[in-house]
Amino acid sequence: MANILTRDFTGTPTNAKKFTVSFWVKFSKFSANQQIMGNYGNSGNDDFQIQFRNDNTVGILDYKGASVNSNHESTRKFVDSTSWYHFVISADSTQSTGADRLKFYVNGVRETSWASATDIGQNNDYNWNKETAGTSVGHIIGQAGSGSNIFEGHLAHIHNVDGSALAPTVFGETDSTTGEWKPILNPSYTVGTNGWFLKFENAGALGTDSSGNSATFSVSGNVKQSASTTSNLFCTLDANQAYVPGSVDYAGTAYLGTSASADGCASTQMVKNGKWYFEVKLGTDRTTTDSATISISKNGSHAQRRWRYSGGANAIVGKETGSNGCEGITYQPLTSTPNIIDDGGGGTVNYGSQASENDIIMVAVDLSAATSKIWFGKNGTWFNAPSTSSAGDPANGNYPGLSFAKGDEFWGINITSASNQANNENRYMYCNFGEGRFGTTAVASANADGAGIGAFEYAVPSGFYAICTKNIKDYG
Repeated sequence: MANILTRDFTGTPTNAKKFTVSFWVKFSKFSANQQIMGNYGNSGNDDFQIQFRNDNTVGILDYKGASVNSNHESTRKFVDSTSWYHFVISADSTQSTGADRLKFYVNGVRETSWASATDIGQNNDYNWNKETAGTSVGHIIGQAGSGSNIFEGHLAHIHNVDGSALAPTVFGETDSTTGEWKPILNPSYTVGTNGWFLKFENAGALGTDSSGNSATFSVSGNVKQSASTTSNLFCTLDANQAYVPGSVDYAGTAYLGTSASADGCASTQMVKNGKWYFEVKLGTDRTTTDSATISISKNGSHAQRRWRYSGGANAIVGKETGSNGCEGITYQPLTSTPNIIDDGGGGTVNYGSQASENDIIMVAVDLSAATSKIWFGKNGTWFNAPSTSSAGDPANGNYPGLSFAKGDEFWGINITSASNQANNENRYMYCNFGEGRFGTTAVASANADGAGIGAFEYAVPSGFYAICTKNIKDYG
C-alpha cells in the first residue's frame, strides 16, 4: 500500500480561476518520476499534478478533457538532499499576460525560466480545487491518482488557498539574523471553500486540517511524522552520494543492497568536533553470508567514495592500500569474526560478536580531541575493547574499539549492503540518526540525547548527541 493522504471535495470552489499552494519539501530520491500532490479526476483526464521528475525538475500540469490546459516545466534542477525548499505556486487565470497566470516561487524568489510553458487561457478554470467528472480521488498527496509515481521525501506546512493568488511573503520571510528564508508558522489569509492547511503536528492524526475548514485528509499506508524540521534537520543518507541512488529509501534513512557485491551510500551531514551517536538495524532477511559495513570516513577522501567493494578487501572503507593516513574506519558486523578496520596504521582487528537479522548496532564517535575514539555495540551492550574483557564505556571515554588521529577534517558516515540471497529478500540497512524508527518501525524506547533531541532504541551515552543541525551548531 502506498503512503498517501487523500481528500475528496465537498463544495464548489470559491474561485477556480485562482489558487495558491505553499509547502516545504525535502527530497531524498532523485532521477525518478514522483508526484508530490495533485487532484485526480475523470480517470486522469481532468487532472492537476505537481511533479518531481526523473530529470530532477519540477512539473506543474493541468489537464482538461485529456488535453493540456496548462503546463510548466522548470529549467532549474532540484538536486539538494541536504536542505528544505519552500515552493509556492500562485495562479490567477484572469491576468491579461499569459506568463503571469501561473507563478512559481522557490525560497521566496520567482522562477522565470521554463524548459516548457503552456499558459492557461485567460479566465479558464484550473482543476486544482475543483470536483471533476467520472472517477475522482480528489486531492492526493504522495503519489499520482492512478497509484504510480510515489513520492519519497519530507513535506511540511502545506497550505492550499482556494480563490486567491498570494505572494510567497504570506508564508515565508527572511531571518534577520541568518539571512535564510524561513516559514511563517501561522500566516494570515482567507482559505476559501476548498482550502486547507496541513501542519502534520499530530503524529496520530497526520491528516488533520488546521485551516478551520475541517478538511481532514484520510491517511493510508505508513505515512510517518518526521523529527526533521526546517529549523532542525537530522542526518540522512544522500542519494547523490550513492552507488545506486534508487536504493536510498524511507526518506533517506535506509539503504537496500542491489547485488551480491556490496554497494552503499554516504551521509548528508558531516561533523568535525564533538561526540555523536547513531544506530543501524539489519534487515529481517539478513544472513551471516551477506556483506554489510558501517563506516566513518573523511570528507573528500578516497574512503568516502567507497560505495562498493566488489574489488575485494582493499576497496573496503578503512582498508587503504596507499599511505594516505587515516581516511576511514569500518565495522563489519556480519562476518563470522567481526572486524574493525583502520587504514591509519591500526590494520584489521577482531572486535565484537557476529550480528544477524534484526540486530541493532550502536555507534558512538568522539571527535572532541586530536586523538579520537569510536565504539560499536549490539542490542544495548557495548563491545569489549579488542583483546580485552573490558566493556566499552563511551560516556567516560574508556575502552574504545579504536583510537585514531582525526586530523583537521570533517567526518561522515558510510553504509554498504549486499546479499547472496534472491533479489526479493530484505537486504536493508536501516539507519536511525534520531528520527525514532527503522524504516517504518518505531523504536520501542525512544531515548533522547542529553539535549532532549532524537529518539533512539538504546540510551545515548552521556555527552553524546544525535547528528542534526541544531546539535552540530551547539556541540560540533
